[in-house]
Amino acid sequence: MRLLYLDCFSGISGDMCLSALLDLGVPLDVLEQVVAQLGADILLEKKTVIKGYLQATYLQIGAAGNHPPGRSLHDLRGILGHSSLPAALKEQVEGALLRLAEAEARVHGVDPGEVHFHEIGGLDTLLDLAGTFAAISYLGVEQVQVSPLPLARGSIKTSHGLLPLPAPATLHLLKGIPTYGIPLEAELVTPTGAVLAASLATGFGPPPLACWEQFGYGAGRSDLPEQPNVLRAWLGETATLAGTASEAALATATATPGTSFDEDLVLVLETQLDDLNPELLPYLRTQLERAGAIDVLFTPAVMKKGRPGNLITVLSPREKLLTLATILFRESSALGLRWYPAGRVKLFRTAEEVVTPYGSIPVKIGYARRPDGSREILNLAPEYEACASLAKKTGSSLKEIYQSALGTAQNLLQP
Repeated sequence: MRLLYLDCFSGISGDMCLSALLDLGVPLDVLEQVVAQLGADILLEKKTVIKGYLQATYLQIGAAGNHPPGRSLHDLRGILGHSSLPAALKEQVEGALLRLAEAEARVHGVDPGEVHFHEIGGLDTLLDLAGTFAAISYLGVEQVQVSPLPLARGSIKTSHGLLPLPAPATLHLLKGIPTYGIPLEAELVTPTGAVLAASLATGFGPPPLACWEQFGYGAGRSDLPEQPNVLRAWLGETATLAGTASEAALATATATPGTSFDEDLVLVLETQLDDLNPELLPYLRTQLERAGAIDVLFTPAVMKKGRPGNLITVLSPREKLLTLATILFRESSALGLRWYPAGRVKLFRTAEEVVTPYGSIPVKIGYARRPDGSREILNLAPEYEACASLAKKTGSSLKEIYQSALGTAQNLLQP
């Protein structure tokens, strides 16, 4: 799968996104076509700059004609509606634009229709959104992941007056997104950058397992005192353990010579709690599972001073680390947690229906692969919910139905 990772160590803005994507190899023509489709009086100039000893691309956006000091949401939606952008791209841009306007309206206590966009009369915002979505489509990206976002302090002069940083609209857009503070006085994440991260990302966290092919550096407008003000964009393909040293090590440990198993890599999150009301644990489990946890375990433990508690263990997909950590912190008394990667060796899995005197029941099948491609079935398990449903329906015992399904499924073991 084609993967884009946005490494936002110095934050993210609309022009940084466009510049990083240009540095990855997106032709300037792609953005100029977006400008033409919008019918916007905008001039684009691609520059090579140095930011903190790093070479980066900077896209300078200028006005080609006269523009009003600001355009309303209604005005920008009108421009978007009359544009010749592809329908799917229009939908993406309108969704992000509405999200941005709603955030501004929420923090300033006005209706979204009263929100005005000021830079180049708001056309800069349209280009940031439409250009980023178009450039990502040009690269054939199927998934975008984003690093946690750094937030600095200070203030910024706006049309509303002096506002604290991070800007209130930015904070509103970053609800539920992993962030961390750094000791700088600067605007690192702009509202447009925040809405792009929120709209694009399928996950937030460290770089996922992938084979990286290209790296792009997109410069921000300002210079930072202690670090280069750039957004790094990584482009590559998602990877598995196939062909890696980890797989080679696992292959030597295969229990049955000549067979192969499924393999993957997960993260293990752990924390011990002795001060959490146990009535809250079922809700915590539900929230973690809904957010993508593979499994959640509660293990009784004796903790310091002999106090009884629980070891909470969460199996997490790699891209869900910070999402699940946020839930653990929000829904429990945890002040910290450990995490580490863990390789898994698994049976390949499928399911088949078997017909019993009580009705059809799905049976889960766990198997290894032989060198000739055939299956070596090692585990069979009737679907519990289906057996329980038939037990209620027929009045037969659950044990009878389960054993009947298992006995019928034994035929699957025959060569």
